Amino acid sequence: MKILAIHSSPRPRNLSHTAVMLEASRAYLTEQRPAWRYEETALWNLDITTCDGNGRCFRRDGCTFVDDAETLIDAMLAADGVILASPNYCANVNSTMMRFIERTTRLSHRQLLAGKGALAMSTSASPFDAPYAAEYLRRVLGSYGASVVDVCNIGSPMIVFDYGDTAPGKAMRASLDAFISAVESPSEHVPAETFGVDIRRSLREHPDVAKRLFRSDERYFAEQDRTTKERATDDASH
Repeated sequence: MKILAIHSSPRPRNLSHTAVMLEASRAYLTEQRPAWRYEETALWNLDITTCDGNGRCFRRDGCTFVDDAETLIDAMLAADGVILASPNYCANVNSTMMRFIERTTRLSHRQLLAGKGALAMSTSASPFDAPYAAEYLRRVLGSYGASVVDVCNIGSPMIVFDYGDTAPGKAMRASLDAFISAVESPSEHVPAETFGVDIRRSLREHPDVAKRLFRSDERYFAEQDRTTKERATDDASH
């Protein structure tokens, strides 16, 4: 299994609450699932162009811009589990994470992370429970079609470096246990909420409008359905 963690902290790694949390997460996942591969990407220094709303991602499976966002989206599609993590800025993710999310719209339109486990994580300097950034990221991951589990938010008036036998450590490990289960059994963790736009349903219910707006998607989903049927046939024959 391949796990991809993406975070948007602007701080140096040793001073980043979010990066420290992910380092502890990596250690725990490696301990629990030694065979899994874990990769982590920091958005802060990547070349990610701001979405200009040109609409190409509605009509085609791609983007006008060729930059690090496209490379990272490909990595998400290749992963078995995805973690998005952001510091809590003004009761939401920071602008670095938001810029990246706006470039991932086609993941929502096509729900391309279906069958993958996902976890939303955030950190906050608030001494109170303030999981706003993680809750937003959970909705985003759900809109991608992922089997997303409950959020993990670590809040403290001081940066938390101790993820051992502490309240933050226990909370993190509980979330990661749920994430492990979602990666291994995604069908058991499909969220009850409805996120994003289901293009498959739109194509069925409004074929004339949908075919004009999403010209390439009909072919895309026809190919996906064919692949799914072939896999089901192969599984039945074994």
